[in-house]
Amino acid sequence: MENETTDQTSEDISLFQRLRNSILPIKPTDGVPVKILKEGGFYLFAVMILLISLTLGGAIMFVL
Repeated sequence: MENETTDQTSEDISLFQRLRNSILPIKPTDGVPVKILKEGGFYLFAVMILLISLTLGGAIMFVL
């Protein structure tokens, strides 16, 4: 019964939010500047991963 509740709450959270919580979790005790830095850091990390993936994909497409 308890597992159903935790499964339902984990399904409500999007994949993007689950990744954010696993990489840079925001704690309720964090101050506003720390929360802003963690959010910004995660978005910069996500953009970096996206650009690297696109660059590698483009290089592979160029070679093929």
